[in-house]
Amino acid sequence: MGKVCAFFGHRYISAGLKPEIEKAVVKLIDEEGVDTFWVGGYGEFDKAAASVVRDIQLRCPHIRLILIVAYARQLHAYGDIFPFDGFDYPDVVECAPRKFAISARNRYMALNADFVIAHLCRDYGGAYDAARTARNHGKPVLEIKMPAG
Repeated sequence: MGKVCAFFGHRYISAGLKPEIEKAVVKLIDEEGVDTFWVGGYGEFDKAAASVVRDIQLRCPHIRLILIVAYARQLHAYGDIFPFDGFDYPDVVECAPRKFAISARNRYMALNADFVIAHLCRDYGGAYDAARTARNHGKPVLEIKMPAG
Protein backbone atom coordinates (compact mmCIF):
# COMPACT_ATOMS: atom_id res chain seq x y z
CA MET A 1 0.00 0.00 0.00
CA GLY A 2 1.19 3.50 -0.82
CA LYS A 3 0.43 6.66 1.07
CA VAL A 4 -2.90 7.99 2.33
CA CYS A 5 -4.42 11.47 2.08
CA ALA A 6 -7.41 12.58 4.14
CA PHE A 7 -9.78 15.38 3.16
CA PHE A 8 -11.15 17.91 5.66
CA GLY A 9 -13.36 20.84 4.78
CA HIS A 10 -16.27 22.81 6.08
CA ARG A 11 -19.78 21.82 5.14
CA TYR A 12 -20.42 24.56 2.57
CA ILE A 13 -18.07 25.60 -0.22
CA SER A 14 -18.11 28.12 -3.03
CA ALA A 15 -18.41 27.05 -6.64
CA GLY A 16 -15.15 26.72 -8.51
CA LEU A 17 -13.18 24.84 -5.85
CA LYS A 18 -12.93 21.51 -7.71
CA PRO A 19 -10.01 22.57 -9.98
CA GLU A 20 -8.00 23.52 -6.88
CA ILE A 21 -8.78 20.17 -5.26
CA GLU A 22 -7.73 18.40 -8.46
CA LYS A 23 -4.36 20.22 -8.53
CA ALA A 24 -3.64 19.14 -4.96
CA VAL A 25 -4.70 15.51 -5.57
CA VAL A 26 -2.64 15.19 -8.76
CA LYS A 27 0.39 16.72 -7.00
CA LEU A 28 0.17 14.15 -4.20
CA ILE A 29 -0.24 11.26 -6.64
CA ASP A 30 2.63 12.37 -8.89
CA GLU A 31 5.09 13.73 -6.32
CA GLU A 32 4.37 11.80 -3.13
CA GLY A 33 3.06 8.41 -4.24
CA VAL A 34 -0.36 8.83 -2.64
CA ASP A 35 -2.73 6.12 -3.85
CA THR A 36 -5.49 6.15 -1.23
CA PHE A 37 -7.83 9.02 -0.43
CA TRP A 38 -10.04 9.11 2.65
CA VAL A 39 -13.23 11.10 2.78
CA GLY A 40 -15.73 11.44 5.62
CA GLY A 41 -18.77 11.78 3.40
CA TYR A 42 -20.41 14.85 4.94
CA GLY A 43 -20.85 18.23 3.35
CA GLU A 44 -20.09 19.84 0.02
CA PHE A 45 -16.31 19.69 0.37
CA ASP A 46 -16.33 15.93 0.91
CA LYS A 47 -18.64 15.47 -2.08
CA ALA A 48 -16.44 17.66 -4.28
CA ALA A 49 -13.30 15.82 -3.14
CA ALA A 50 -14.89 12.41 -3.81
CA SER A 51 -16.01 13.57 -7.26
CA VAL A 52 -12.51 14.80 -8.10
CA VAL A 53 -10.91 11.52 -7.02
CA ARG A 54 -13.47 9.57 -9.07
CA ASP A 55 -12.67 11.67 -12.16
CA ILE A 56 -8.93 11.18 -11.68
CA GLN A 57 -9.42 7.42 -11.35
CA LEU A 58 -10.35 7.35 -15.04
CA ARG A 59 -6.70 8.07 -15.89
CA CYS A 60 -5.13 6.70 -12.68
CA PRO A 61 -7.07 3.50 -11.98
CA HIS A 62 -4.67 2.44 -9.22
CA ILE A 63 -5.91 5.08 -6.76
CA ARG A 64 -8.63 4.27 -4.24
CA LEU A 65 -11.40 6.30 -2.62
CA ILE A 66 -12.27 5.09 0.88
CA LEU A 67 -15.20 6.27 2.97
CA ILE A 68 -14.31 6.58 6.66
CA VAL A 69 -17.65 6.41 8.41
CA ALA A 70 -18.67 8.04 11.67
CA TYR A 71 -21.94 6.10 11.90
CA ALA A 72 -22.84 2.69 10.48
CA ARG A 73 -25.92 4.16 8.77
CA GLN A 74 -23.59 6.23 6.59
CA LEU A 75 -22.88 3.15 4.51
CA HIS A 76 -26.48 3.06 3.35
CA ALA A 77 -26.84 6.81 2.91
CA TYR A 78 -23.67 7.42 0.89
CA GLY A 79 -22.96 4.13 -0.82
CA ASP A 80 -25.31 5.00 -3.68
CA ILE A 81 -24.10 8.59 -4.13
CA PHE A 82 -20.47 7.72 -4.81
CA PRO A 83 -19.29 4.21 -5.53
CA PHE A 84 -16.47 4.09 -2.98
CA ASP A 85 -13.74 1.49 -3.37
CA GLY A 86 -14.15 0.53 0.26
CA PHE A 87 -14.95 1.81 3.70
CA ASP A 88 -13.59 1.78 7.21
CA TYR A 89 -15.47 2.07 10.48
CA PRO A 90 -12.55 2.36 12.92
CA ASP A 91 -12.93 0.82 16.38
CA VAL A 92 -12.16 4.16 18.06
CA VAL A 93 -15.07 5.70 16.18
CA GLU A 94 -17.47 2.83 16.75
CA CYS A 95 -16.75 2.97 20.51
CA ALA A 96 -17.12 6.75 20.77
CA PRO A 97 -20.36 8.20 22.17
CA ARG A 98 -22.66 9.13 19.28
CA LYS A 99 -22.27 12.83 20.05
CA PHE A 100 -18.50 12.57 19.50
CA ALA A 101 -18.41 10.12 16.59
CA ILE A 102 -17.54 12.70 13.91
CA SER A 103 -14.78 14.21 16.07
CA ALA A 104 -13.40 10.73 16.77
CA ARG A 105 -13.50 9.88 13.06
CA ASN A 106 -11.75 13.14 12.12
CA ARG A 107 -9.06 12.57 14.74
CA TYR A 108 -8.52 9.01 13.49
CA MET A 109 -8.13 10.28 9.93
CA ALA A 110 -5.79 13.12 10.96
CA LEU A 111 -3.53 10.81 12.94
CA ASN A 112 -3.42 7.95 10.45
CA ALA A 113 -3.17 9.72 7.08
CA ASP A 114 0.17 10.68 5.58
CA PHE A 115 -1.16 13.92 4.08
CA VAL A 116 -4.18 16.16 4.44
CA ILE A 117 -5.97 18.32 1.90
CA ALA A 118 -8.09 20.91 3.70
CA HIS A 119 -10.42 23.76 2.80
CA LEU A 120 -10.83 25.92 5.88
CA CYS A 121 -13.14 28.91 5.79
CA ARG A 122 -12.81 29.79 9.48
CA ASP A 123 -10.59 29.08 12.45
CA TYR A 124 -12.99 26.84 14.36
CA GLY A 125 -15.07 23.74 13.77
CA GLY A 126 -14.43 20.10 13.07
CA ALA A 127 -12.45 20.53 9.85
CA TYR A 128 -10.25 23.18 11.43
CA ASP A 129 -9.62 20.99 14.51
CA ALA A 130 -8.76 17.97 12.34
CA ALA A 131 -6.29 19.94 10.20
CA ARG A 132 -4.72 21.38 13.35
CA THR A 133 -4.38 17.87 14.82
CA ALA A 134 -2.67 16.68 11.64
CA ARG A 135 -0.26 19.64 11.67
CA ASN A 136 0.50 19.12 15.36
CA HIS A 137 1.49 15.54 14.55
CA GLY A 138 3.78 16.53 11.70
CA LYS A 139 1.46 15.73 8.81
CA PRO A 140 1.74 17.97 5.74
CA VAL A 141 -1.51 19.90 5.22
CA LEU A 142 -2.20 21.30 1.76
CA GLU A 143 -4.73 24.05 2.32
CA ILE A 144 -7.02 24.73 -0.64
CA LYS A 145 -7.95 28.37 -1.15
CA MET A 146 -10.52 29.81 -3.50
CA PRO A 147 -8.87 30.97 -6.72
CA ALA A 148 -8.52 34.74 -7.04
CA GLY A 149 -10.99 36.37 -9.35
